[in-house]
Amino acid sequence: MKINIKQNENEVIVSLQGELDTVATTKMSEELDRVKDLADQNLIIDCKEMEYISSSGLRFFMQLKRNSEQRGGSVKLCNLNEDVEEIFRLSGFHHIFSLES
Repeated sequence: MKINIKQNENEVIVSLQGELDTVATTKMSEELDRVKDLADQNLIIDCKEMEYISSSGLRFFMQLKRNSEQRGGSVKLCNLNEDVEEIFRLSGFHHIFSLES
C-alpha cells in the first residue's frame, strides 16, 4: 500500500494505491495516523489505484469519518473500482460514505 497526500487551502486529497488490508494498515499506521490528524479538513480519498479493502481498512475509514465529523470536516471517497465498490455496497458502507465516480 502506498499513500500520497496533497494538501491545499480547502481540502486534502489522499490517494491510495494497492491493498488496504490488515498488514497494510499495521505497516502504514504512521502515515494513516497522519491522515487522521488532517480530519478537521475536507478529505477526499482517491481510491483509483486501490485494488482491495479488508474489514480493517473499512474500520480505518469509519474511524477517519468519525474523527473528521467530530472536528467539523468531511470525508468523500472517489474513483472506487468495481470490486472495492462492491465491498462497500455489501458491507452497507455505501450508506455511510459519499461515493463519487
